[in-house]
Amino acid sequence: MAEYLDQPFSMLIGLSVLVLAVALLASVVKLRADIRTLRTTSNQQLKRLNARVAQLSNEHSEVASALDDLCDSASIASAPDSSLAVTPAEQENRIIKSILNEGDLPKGLEKAFELLHPSPESTLWMAFGISVLDQNTKTLKLAWHQGIKEAVARQFSEARLIHGSAPHATSALLGEHVVVRREPAAQKHRDQPPATRLPEAVQAWHSFPIKKVDGSVLGTFDILSFNEGFPLPDSNRIANYLFVTSIILERHSYLNGILSQARTDKLTGLTNRGFAEESLVKEIERSQRYRNPLSVVLFDIDHFKSFNDTYGHDVGDLVLQEVSRLSAGAIRSTDVLGRWGGEEFLVILSETTLDSAMVVAENVRKAVESAHFEVCRSVTISLGVAEFTPHDTAQSLVKRADEALYKAKKAGRNRVLAQSKVA
Repeated sequence: MAEYLDQPFSMLIGLSVLVLAVALLASVVKLRADIRTLRTTSNQQLKRLNARVAQLSNEHSEVASALDDLCDSASIASAPDSSLAVTPAEQENRIIKSILNEGDLPKGLEKAFELLHPSPESTLWMAFGISVLDQNTKTLKLAWHQGIKEAVARQFSEARLIHGSAPHATSALLGEHVVVRREPAAQKHRDQPPATRLPEAVQAWHSFPIKKVDGSVLGTFDILSFNEGFPLPDSNRIANYLFVTSIILERHSYLNGILSQARTDKLTGLTNRGFAEESLVKEIERSQRYRNPLSVVLFDIDHFKSFNDTYGHDVGDLVLQEVSRLSAGAIRSTDVLGRWGGEEFLVILSETTLDSAMVVAENVRKAVESAHFEVCRSVTISLGVAEFTPHDTAQSLVKRADEALYKAKKAGRNRVLAQSKVA
């Protein structure tokens, strides 16, 4: 009987223990969750607290900086002569900023020269020059100089890149600093190479190549010394000057390239219609101001459509290119030759009367007619000429040349006709 009474009691105790264990486990799980939540909240609060501390620190720094500026301002107000002094580095930075904002090449090179910090004495005993390398013609052209006499400037205003022909030509070819010194009269030889034949009164010629970052030469910086006893500028200043001038020359070349692309007809390489129109307006203004004669020649290729129809557009493009080349060779370098549209071309002849313009037009006609075109049959052009009158605008002047061109075509093509001067 006692055994049956003890059995339910044992089961109750076991069940109670199990309930307590489950409750304890639930408490432990909840406690861990609470700890994780508290830790996350604490980290977020700590981050916000750190951010606020950093903000206060920045605000403190700004206040301190403002106080320092105020103190500096007060110092300047009390002692302007000493506080306004500019350091050499600040002065060079100002010069470089001024240079980079300068669009004119000679003016930019003039400003850059200040970086050498030349003394007044150096301008008495030395002359300086910058020559720019034309990659197309392989020629050095004098772009800026100081203290070089006119006769000397003419001597090396343009120099072909021939080794030994001149110090700066050799320097540009080798990409190295070249110096040529005048030898005493007793040591001179009759077979003395041209490179050592210095301009009169020049005792030494130092030429430094101006290079791009990739090492290609943009030009040369030349120092002509009239007194070998007078020292050159500091080598570090020369190196700094060469670096700045390389930036100037590269920027100038880049801008000229962009400008040239905007003005150039891609197929023929001539100026495009937009630039030709601008040039004509400027020439008309100049003609009106100085009362100089001005004429234009408008011409096109006879039966050009038949070239495209018979031989294809590729051959037509080659004809346009060859006519452009021949025409450019028959006029002055100062004249403007532009592609007016399609197979039509305009020549602007400044300071040229109608009679002289007729001669130029005839020369162009003959140059094209006598040329041998390998890709197709012979090519001829018809030309109309008109001279500017006080009543003309750019449009009316070209229109009269166009009327003369129409008459030349109607008269049989391959000829030059002039329009009357009546506007």
